[in-house]
Amino acid sequence: MARSAKAELGTARMLLAQFDAQIQEFEGMNREARRTERGRDLAQRIDVLRDGQATWRDRVADLEKRAEGETDET
Repeated sequence: MARSAKAELGTARMLLAQFDAQIQEFEGMNREARRTERGRDLAQRIDVLRDGQATWRDRVADLEKRAEGETDET
């Protein structure tokens, strides 16, 4: 049985928050911090993180619309 949109929405929001947090961490780093191991790791992945953020933002919006139409019968 497939999970309901409401059930998937929590997971999707969590994943979006993880992308948001990593992007904010990178954007908050100064030049010196970006030279650390963590900074270099984020710098290498920033484009993928932004793509993932966009994907999950769209997914959350879609799930929110679907969840509005669901009944609470589970």
